[in-house]
Amino acid sequence: MRILMVSNLWPPEVLGGAEQMAASLAERLISNGHAVRAVSLGESDCSDSDPAVVAVVKPFPYPIRDSGSQPAFRRAIFHLADLHRRATVRALDAAVAQFRPDVVHTHALQGLSTTALTFPSRRGLPHVHTVHDYWLLCQRNSLVRRDGTSCDERCFACSAVSKVRNASVGRSAPDVLLAVSKAVAERHESLEWAQNRMRVLYNPVEMSTAARPQRKVNSPITFAYLGRLARDKGLATLLSAFDRARSISDVELRLVVAGRGPLESIVRTARGVDYRGWVTGPEKEAVFAESDAVVVPSEWPDPAPLVASEARARGIAVIGAASGGIPELVSRECNALLFAPRDAKELSLRLVDFAAAPFAPQPEAAPSDWDTYLAGTLSAYLDACRRS
Repeated sequence: MRILMVSNLWPPEVLGGAEQMAASLAERLISNGHAVRAVSLGESDCSDSDPAVVAVVKPFPYPIRDSGSQPAFRRAIFHLADLHRRATVRALDAAVAQFRPDVVHTHALQGLSTTALTFPSRRGLPHVHTVHDYWLLCQRNSLVRRDGTSCDERCFACSAVSKVRNASVGRSAPDVLLAVSKAVAERHESLEWAQNRMRVLYNPVEMSTAARPQRKVNSPITFAYLGRLARDKGLATLLSAFDRARSISDVELRLVVAGRGPLESIVRTARGVDYRGWVTGPEKEAVFAESDAVVVPSEWPDPAPLVASEARARGIAVIGAASGGIPELVSRECNALLFAPRDAKELSLRLVDFAAAPFAPQPEAAPSDWDTYLAGTLSAYLDACRRS
């Protein structure tokens, strides 16, 4: 099968899990004999990322990675352009003419505009869309305000943008929608066009074959945070909770933080925090190996943070916020460690409680491994081909 992937970012340009999942899926599909090409945002006509990228759309009016530093008027231009971009049509037409795909699989699309979601149907192409976030409901795609606090109700601007976007999508909808968690699927139940198209397919994680190292006697309890260094990810709350926990715990605590983002300077100066920067591959595995528990303190309704499933597959306890898809991903042994999002006091108590009686849950398969995920994805492709 010939699959055209559409994703606003593509490695090595990485900001979150959606683009990593899309690229990993492409690699697995290729290794299973399928042909895959991609369209993504890019600064030049020729992709500097992956040779599989056959067409790029120049970011406008700024790259996604720079969104946090933009003034209000430029952000308004970005969100207006994100409703329709002719450049996206041209890039997709070029990719389709060159590659002639059997199916189009779209992922995170902010910056490529609604056009990327309606294009396949308008060209008569089978179309599967993975719902990685809340872009169909919120212009920031996160259901949080600019200051990082959660939106209890959608603001007027997001409601207006969502209404325009979904009116367009409703006329040229994807054939199949894949939600990365039940929480994400439920959030999108209000979209009439999405009904009877949505199915849940969790992001895959392989079971780890590496043996967990034995804890050294009297060694400090080590907590780890791996992810984007931002307020909506709950990092500021974690730092506050950790500082409080250190002052009341009877045992020594340490916190390893890995990632990059706007709160990096705060992390670097936080007491008792070992900052590792961006980690991947062996460096990431090293962080897991020395961790007694992984903390996932997201304050936005985090759709399906991969780190929760990665810890679960390695037999590492997860202390997670009861937010988004997180409760679906932790093992049953860790349910008692869930805490209310944004509650630094409750999180500090979870840290102290765990430190007093640390445990290592049995390694447990995440809701989806790669074999299950590939089977579900290929099933979606075939269903899209039958529907279109």
